[in-house]
Amino acid sequence: MKPDLPYYSQIASAVRAMRGMKWNLDFSYFRKWILIGFLLGVVAGLGAVALFLSVEFFTGLFLGLGAGYFPPLPGGFQSSFGYTLIIEKPWMLPLITGLGGLLVGLITTRFSPESEGHGTDAVIDAYHHKSGNIRARVPLVKGIASSITIGSGGSGGTEGPAGQIAAGFGSLIGKLFKLDEDEKRIAVAAGLGAGIGSIFKIPLGGAVFSAEVFYRRDFEVRALIPGLVASVTGYTVFGFVFGWNPLFTIPLDLVKYTNPISLLLYALVGLISAGVSIGYVKTFYTISDYFSKIRIPKYLKPAIGGVLVGMIGIVFPQVLGTSYGWLQIAINNDTILPLSIIGSIVIFKILATSLTLGSGGSAGVFGPSMVIGGFLGAFIGTAFHLLGLFTWVDVSSVIIVSMVSFFGATAKTPISSIIMGSDALLAPMMLATFVAYIMSGQHNSIFRNQVLNRSASPAHRMEYQLPILRDMYVKDAIRVPVNKLSKDVTIDEALQIMNRNNSKMIAVVNEKELLHGVVYKHRLYEFPDEYRKSIKLESIMIKDPFFAYSSDSLHDALIRLSSNELQEMPVLSNENNKVLGIITIADLVKLYDKEVEKIVKVRNPSIPDIGNKRDEIDYSNDRHLGDKTTNKD
Repeated sequence: MKPDLPYYSQIASAVRAMRGMKWNLDFSYFRKWILIGFLLGVVAGLGAVALFLSVEFFTGLFLGLGAGYFPPLPGGFQSSFGYTLIIEKPWMLPLITGLGGLLVGLITTRFSPESEGHGTDAVIDAYHHKSGNIRARVPLVKGIASSITIGSGGSGGTEGPAGQIAAGFGSLIGKLFKLDEDEKRIAVAAGLGAGIGSIFKIPLGGAVFSAEVFYRRDFEVRALIPGLVASVTGYTVFGFVFGWNPLFTIPLDLVKYTNPISLLLYALVGLISAGVSIGYVKTFYTISDYFSKIRIPKYLKPAIGGVLVGMIGIVFPQVLGTSYGWLQIAINNDTILPLSIIGSIVIFKILATSLTLGSGGSAGVFGPSMVIGGFLGAFIGTAFHLLGLFTWVDVSSVIIVSMVSFFGATAKTPISSIIMGSDALLAPMMLATFVAYIMSGQHNSIFRNQVLNRSASPAHRMEYQLPILRDMYVKDAIRVPVNKLSKDVTIDEALQIMNRNNSKMIAVVNEKELLHGVVYKHRLYEFPDEYRKSIKLESIMIKDPFFAYSSDSLHDALIRLSSNELQEMPVLSNENNKVLGIITIADLVKLYDKEVEKIVKVRNPSIPDIGNKRDEIDYSNDRHLGDKTTNKD
């Protein structure tokens, strides 16, 4: 029997074995996303600091000076800012909230319409439908508009705007670092999570939220690592300025789970949360749709919503702003309110949030959802105590469980919602959130742009198709000849050539036939007749157009076309970058259809050959429709 090796010899053997192992870590991936995540986190943290201070400034300016009211703040900030519970001039509230709404309407209508409403849904829309593209001006406009909305008493949260600010920077980073479309989407998702994780002081919850919020029943795993790096960094920046205490101070002596029978109560909390969540979502979008149909100037709509919120605030000041301080008071059991008042706060907070954001105000729904869920828990817990039931369960525990389960049902983010709660109530939160998430259904989400799962997302739709297009190339579907014109050609000349050749796109090239830009036919009709003979293509062409190389796969070409809502684009030579022709979605789909037919024919020879007949019917009809559309334009 071989004797044991000395200790140092065993270590040496282990080191040699490790050196001989083949590591499968992609260090370039980690280097890239650690750097991008760090940059996102720094901006998210600084953006959250600026947003919080801006909200406090406008709150003092509007509500403080105007109405003599300084809303309470949650436990993590109460030591830094004073507050009052009495409004000195309540009659001023409708005027103040209306003025705030008017300012926000003017700002968003003039500079960035996508900054109105709740920011998270706009980010989800950019992720699924805009290739992760967010205009550079959005973060600044969103920050200012949201600060005015919340500071003047509008019902909304700071988390959505903080997330949209950081997501906008993620889109900018994607352009600066020349990331592809998928990577740009991941940067936007990581920024969203970092902004929320920073201002809510929940780095892990923010990271998981960034991977969970895009789908009602799926998960974007690729966003998790960048989101973790960004959220931790953002939380560190924000915590360095405002301290490391959690946003809400939780009385650990009261919040506990000790009796399994209390799970009956928490299951009921989940069920009630589901029902109220459905009512909240339907109310929110009913009011939003109503305001979208009102035929008045768009900038006036937030002012009308603001006036109505101010009228509610006269009676229920708890609905104004973020309402976080009032929720903190409820968690601490500092003020015992009548059951009717607690129930009214739930109803009017739903109404105030719907009026604020549905009319075109700018803020988030993350915070209001937490507050509505928290006060719903206060109502349930207080009601059971009055009935003498579950008296060993403190109302604070019910508030936290209800807050988490309600948000999980409303946002369709059960996992990140549970992470945002208290560890002492993990089992009750899991049960209540599961019940609320299931019973609220998959279509009642506060985020309209969420999709069911990855296969339903335009960002992933090609991953679930038969991979035929990966084995076919652009050169197989290229259409020639293509209109190649000089940049000095006028619009009138270009239109004559395009009408003569029945084409919809021009490639603008130099003398070496290298691509300078593209011009689409529908764009030319936007110019009056008297200008068409003087304006040259150089001044109106798209100077950085999308294109494909002849060696690219049809899969990549289709992704590029569909993601950017294009019907056709130029094809360049791999050897010298000269324009060879164009590729269109119609030709690409036609080639794909023929290839599928070949495969089906091989697998089942009994199927008759109808390819030519289908070409004559389907695609000729498509071309006729295209001609009609062009003529109409």
